[in-house]
Amino acid sequence: MSLERLPIEGTFNFRDLGGARTRAGDSAVRRGIVFRADGLAQLTDSSRADIRALGIGTVIDLRDIGERAKLPDALEGLGVERIELPVFDDHFFPSRPMSAEEMKAAAEATGMDLSDRSLSRIYDLMITHFGHRLALAVDTVAEHCAEGVVFHCSAGKDRTGVVGAFLLDLLGVGREEIIDEYAITSTHLSGGFLQSITRNFADAGISGNLAETATASPPELMHGILERLEAEHGAASAGEDGADSAVEDYLRKHGMDPATPERLRARLLGPAD
Repeated sequence: MSLERLPIEGTFNFRDLGGARTRAGDSAVRRGIVFRADGLAQLTDSSRADIRALGIGTVIDLRDIGERAKLPDALEGLGVERIELPVFDDHFFPSRPMSAEEMKAAAEATGMDLSDRSLSRIYDLMITHFGHRLALAVDTVAEHCAEGVVFHCSAGKDRTGVVGAFLLDLLGVGREEIIDEYAITSTHLSGGFLQSITRNFADAGISGNLAETATASPPELMHGILERLEAEHGAASAGEDGADSAVEDYLRKHGMDPATPERLRARLLGPAD
């Protein structure tokens, strides 16, 4: 499995999701079909030409409305289908920064305390409250992967990382390979990326260690997510409802189309090299 970023000008974490072997070892995820990325607001004519050459016909934007408004994707002239699918359902990065009082009122109304923006809390909120959005994101990739598709958020590591991990799990890739694919992001997000994103993250209301929040993808965090799902959904994945894994059971329970795993496998798996 290649963990190298693609040199798409104006991006820092644009990668092909393909290349990994499945646990069985006789098949692998096809390259050149599904891509994951950080923000696409700084694309140039050169990088748009590169994206066109990759055959990408669909861009799935996982960011909230506040992020999209501040840094809209620079897709002019590409003729791609652009799908806005905010994983946090526009709660985490609203159209304007929220005051402490507004955050408190929102927490009371939704049951979600958004004042803690640490990485562990962000992932806990994602899994606990936004499973329906993650399921929809996976469904949407499956619906559009007959041709090239890229899904992205701002850094391409948290929302994008979880969706990528879930896709790889549904395709039968092993846990260690999934965690390695997730964790490599931190090697790509440093220096120039941190400088370009810090102000925008601060404006969006993220507090705490900006360098960690914007760039870290610790393997233990993804390991913890997969362990949590195994503990909560592992029994069903053993055959009670037809799910092949705890991730699949979690996504099914949050509305994923039951046909999505097979659709992904049919389109994205090929013979191992």
